[in-house]
Amino acid sequence: MRHLSISLILLFCVTGQTRGQVFDERYTDWPERTFISGTIVVAPSLDDPSLLQPVLPDPTADTSAALVTQGDVSPKWLAEVQSLFKEDQLSLHPLVPDTLQHVDILILCTRAPAADVTAQDVTKLHAKLQEFLDHNGTLVLVGPDCVSAGSQASGMKLIPDAILQLATDDPESDLQQLRTALSGQPRQFGISLSRQAVLILKGRKFRVVGDGSATFMVPGNGDWLPERIQILKQQTSRRQDPNEYLVDLTEWRREAIERTLEQFPPATPPTPHVENGTLVIVGGGGMPEGLMERFVELAGGYDNAKLVYIPCAEEPRVSPRQRTVEEWKKMGVQHATFLHTKDRHKANTDEEFLKPLTDATGIWFGGGRQWNMADSYYGTKAHRLMKQVLQRGGVIGGSSAGASIQARYLARATPILNFRIMAPGYERGGLGFIGGVAIDQHFSQRNRQADMSVLVQRYPQLLGIGIDESTALIVNKSVGDIVGDGQVYFYDHQKPTNGDNTDYEAFPVGSSYDLATRTVIVDATNKSE
Repeated sequence: MRHLSISLILLFCVTGQTRGQVFDERYTDWPERTFISGTIVVAPSLDDPSLLQPVLPDPTADTSAALVTQGDVSPKWLAEVQSLFKEDQLSLHPLVPDTLQHVDILILCTRAPAADVTAQDVTKLHAKLQEFLDHNGTLVLVGPDCVSAGSQASGMKLIPDAILQLATDDPESDLQQLRTALSGQPRQFGISLSRQAVLILKGRKFRVVGDGSATFMVPGNGDWLPERIQILKQQTSRRQDPNEYLVDLTEWRREAIERTLEQFPPATPPTPHVENGTLVIVGGGGMPEGLMERFVELAGGYDNAKLVYIPCAEEPRVSPRQRTVEEWKKMGVQHATFLHTKDRHKANTDEEFLKPLTDATGIWFGGGRQWNMADSYYGTKAHRLMKQVLQRGGVIGGSSAGASIQARYLARATPILNFRIMAPGYERGGLGFIGGVAIDQHFSQRNRQADMSVLVQRYPQLLGIGIDESTALIVNKSVGDIVGDGQVYFYDHQKPTNGDNTDYEAFPVGSSYDLATRTVIVDATNKSE
């Protein structure tokens, strides 16, 4: 009986391993809504109303604006605000109007902190202002009470997961106050705003205008995530690093969430292995000759393949005509479609949207910026169904961003430019069709070798993979075959440095590499000699 029990346990373990694609990415590890509708402007003083110019429409536009002043404002300041608008474009109100249906810009000015305001009042005002933003309005909050836009206990939570405070003349004291406020508020980040700054949030990007600054903070997490601080100031030149004048809302929300989760990547990540199905990982640029035909065959052939294309787009809507789908149909594929959404709730619940994934035999991920696909699908039911394509023995492919997104660790995914290979807040965002690796693309063409060196120095438990343009790594089980025109680079920092002081091995077309054992199977370097 004991031997029988052991046999059953072993059978269970083997069965569990052959499932291959484990879906353990959690929906709650990612903000459900990754942007805000409309625009929020937070201005502690706004002594110079002309600072509002960046958020105002063209002067010739047919725009309706409302100014609500609660407390005394100087006639000079009021005249300066009115000068920003055409005659009769700006109306004055003592209270927020009951309906904002026909208002495009709402300026709510409280020159002194609000008094005798109940929680019920805040809730009602929040609902009204949120509805206004949802209709793409521009909300300007002026005065010391502008920090009520934040998500602190007394705030209206218009800026999700952000605790706002006004800065003083003591920066270190301001930082300590933020630390204190955040200590009891997991999954939130802090903003300390100086009085001469105007903070603008449009969609998902923060920027500052004026002479002041905004200090962003996310707390540390003991052993593995240090405190992060970034100071945002007004852009001063066109060549300036955008990280100096832009902050991405979702990146910072993700960083705050990350500090409440288990360490990632884990010290012992999954062995790179695709139990069922095939991965086609292309380094961008042109498609290797014959590769898409091979992809179709792996998916079941022209008559039986059921292909789904996933574009990598930041826009909420894309053209109903997608070039990849049209090319498949020209090739003779009988069943081909595409899916796209920026709505995580839809990707998690909409059965009609999800239907093409339920019996898909092949998925192709497009190029672009890979953080878009993490935002849309990580942890959703769509994500689960994508993994089931491999479980059924299907094929998943992608080029450029569509290559990096296939790994569990997501490389080069920062929403501000793409120069950082380790993107705070997005490292956990890969769709995880293969674990234990980090994948970068356009590799030698964009001289990204040094970036991967930095990544594997920090995470030696990961196997770094860099793929040249017009080159693909086709993975079955743990073996990757190289096809195309360039090379694939493998970074294994568990090995000593090569004799030429490089920390990678690079192999050309025709080579094969075992990702699990980190060893070359076929080295085609001298094949032509």
